[in-house]
Amino acid sequence: MSNPDEAEIRVLSAVAIHAELEELLPRFSRERGLGIQVKYDVNPAVAKRVMAGEVFDVGLNNPWYVEAMIAQGCVIPDVHVPFGRIPLAIGAAGPEREIVSSQEEVRDLLASADTIAYTDIGTSGKTFLRAIKVMGLEQQLADRLRPMGAGEPPLAVSQGCVQYAIAPLSRIIAAPGIVPVATFPGELDLSIDMSMFVHIRSKRREASAQLIRFLSDAAHDAYLLSHGIARYKA
Repeated sequence: MSNPDEAEIRVLSAVAIHAELEELLPRFSRERGLGIQVKYDVNPAVAKRVMAGEVFDVGLNNPWYVEAMIAQGCVIPDVHVPFGRIPLAIGAAGPEREIVSSQEEVRDLLASADTIAYTDIGTSGKTFLRAIKVMGLEQQLADRLRPMGAGEPPLAVSQGCVQYAIAPLSRIIAAPGIVPVATFPGELDLSIDMSMFVHIRSKRREASAQLIRFLSDAAHDAYLLSHGIARYKA
């Protein structure tokens, strides 16, 4: 007798692409007649859970973490492929406005901020702290920074608790009551890459490979780009 769980794919993903997976995964499920169970966490926590032995089928995480997972024998090496690249962004309350992206404009925006919220346990927060150090703002902004938990910075902005939220552009776009006002300049190399992989102990390897091919399909590129996620090649 077949195990009913064999018809369900277990996905472990970084929360940076929560809204996009919630849109795309049900499409795959309907087309293939397969159930999908998804768990979300911040990028570093996803990596820690995998390295600690959590078993799943398909994972989505920063590629540098995946390389460590491959080295430890946790995931299948030749199935590791890119999903998308997400700029680090600044979000604010209010109507939509022009999104600035030059280093001078972003620096001026941050320098004039009253309060800035960021996720202190996630990749975006660590990337932001590196950015302000590179831009020479570390000391100037020290008393204006508000470290928060996963998903809290955009909410804090929408509730009027802080002026700006730092998050992947995809999270800013998906958050209600907040709009992107800046993306960090490309020359600083602060974009957050996401890639896909299959756990070495997955019992649904073919279905997992099908899901990765589905998520890689160019038919989704325009939708992802509208959410701030651009395709990239490893």
